[in-house]
Amino acid sequence: MSKKTTIETVHGVKQEISYSTNSMTHDEQERLLTLITRVVDWHHDRNLIEGSTDKDQTLKLLQELGELSDSVCKGKDISDDIGDMLVVMLNIVERNGLNLTKCLERAWSDIKDRKGKMVDGIFVKEGD
Repeated sequence: MSKKTTIETVHGVKQEISYSTNSMTHDEQERLLTLITRVVDWHHDRNLIEGSTDKDQTLKLLQELGELSDSVCKGKDISDDIGDMLVVMLNIVERNGLNLTKCLERAWSDIKDRKGKMVDGIFVKEGD
């Protein structure tokens, strides 16, 4: 299901936006879990957990972010760039013995009640 709302930037520009509230189907959830397992196994099989470092993987994540930025600026498809970033983030999660769900839950807990405003297309939280 798609919802619409109107937002107003700090500069007074009003814009109607649409967003999806569809949740993943059971099959999509299963595919996601399978892919996560495959990616983590791939990292282990190639010695990218024990044989790399958080610093190396963070630099790789920055490289992938640069590719995402380039694609966004050029109006290209960004799905591969986002996927590549997720692959690297899964490496960092695995090497630190973290849980992706708990990481996202913690971030959600931090932002769910956050208030702020849009400034030039960027959400700026109150107090910043």
